[in-house]
Amino acid sequence: MARRSLPLLRHLLHDSTVAAAAPPPQPLGLAGSRRSVTYMPRPGDGAPRAVTLIPGDGIGPLVTDAVRQVMEAMHAPVYFEAYEVHGDMSTVPAEVIESIRRNKVCLKGGLATPVGGGVSSLNVQLRKELDLYASLVNCFNLPGLPTRHENVDIVVIRENTEGEYSGLEHEVVPGVVESLKVYGLLSFTLISCLKLGTWQSQYVYS
Repeated sequence: MARRSLPLLRHLLHDSTVAAAAPPPQPLGLAGSRRSVTYMPRPGDGAPRAVTLIPGDGIGPLVTDAVRQVMEAMHAPVYFEAYEVHGDMSTVPAEVIESIRRNKVCLKGGLATPVGGGVSSLNVQLRKELDLYASLVNCFNLPGLPTRHENVDIVVIRENTEGEYSGLEHEVVPGVVESLKVYGLLSFTLISCLKLGTWQSQYVYS
């Protein structure tokens, strides 16, 4: 992730330096005019791309709205299909699943998980329904941004649907809930581990 992101950051920083030294831009339509430095080059044919949006609960709407503002400032060629999904719903609506499958990109805020009552988390439901078995977290330093630690470039990839995420839970006594893990040489867990290992290898060598 860091290897893919740094060239883009350098490109934007280079454009920022050039823009600062360049004369004031002329009105649109005149020779020599240029876009603002925040313009993001459009991939492919430049056609706007649909993104499924689930603001979610808690700080989810605040965070996803901030991302929308950033996309707008960058003139990113995307538009959002927004859906109201909340953690107290019994299941994720079918039209939301269909939108995610169709667009292949989803911006999602966290969904609250009700406590007790045997209610399954919609976050886990989405992962299982869409087979989102790999969770990737990338932490790295940004050029020009001083931090407590330097030369950080860490990638953590973990299985995202099994173990505690399997939802095999029961209340032993009132107030004490046990979460079960199921492992076995011929269990579904082995298949998931193989899938995750394959995905990790593809990520490393991509």
